[in-house]
Amino acid sequence: MFIGHYGPAAGFAGGRIKLWHGFIAVQFLDILWAPAVLLGVEHVRIVEGYTASNHFDLYHMPYTHSLLMAIVWSVVAGGAYRVLWRRAGMLGALLIGSLVFSHWVLDFFMHKPDLALWFGGPKVGLSLWDNRPLAVGMEFTLVIAGLGYYLTRTQSKGVFGLVAPAILFALMALAQIFGNFGPPPADAAQAAYSAITAYIVFAALAAWVDATRLPKSR
Repeated sequence: MFIGHYGPAAGFAGGRIKLWHGFIAVQFLDILWAPAVLLGVEHVRIVEGYTASNHFDLYHMPYTHSLLMAIVWSVVAGGAYRVLWRRAGMLGALLIGSLVFSHWVLDFFMHKPDLALWFGGPKVGLSLWDNRPLAVGMEFTLVIAGLGYYLTRTQSKGVFGLVAPAILFALMALAQIFGNFGPPPADAAQAAYSAITAYIVFAALAAWVDATRLPKSR
């Protein structure tokens, strides 16, 4: 899953947590995965047509995407957020931890059985990536629902409060379409660099959206 991960982030933002905080949280496991691939700690093969939706054979990623480590990273991220962003309180920390874990839950539906339950344990995944219309539909449904709810909970500070979310969604949609229908990356390194670049760009755009909107409760 790609942009669909951002749906829960947007759904919880606008109150205790900022949109860009949620954007980083839901992709935290992949933010760890990219350098793990570049360092040779985890491995992915680029196989054209490996699934109907993408070209990734994610055959070894126990440190970032096993169920055990997803739980560990969720606790670590929530604890770090509690320390670094005290104004969000314990509820904010719990939300961030939950958003980190939501990545694994959504991946479980999309991935082939490549998500280990623990180191060396059985691997699971429902393989919805093999049904491209369903996979793409889920991505867009989640992100549209999440962003739509975020917009109902916040109000624009000016014209950019309307423009910024539209630009964010348009770029996310283009990235998703390219990922589903475009050519495969040249190698694992290019896939990792592309992923981390996308996460930085989307988090920066989310911060821009945050700066242009206010919670309605305020």
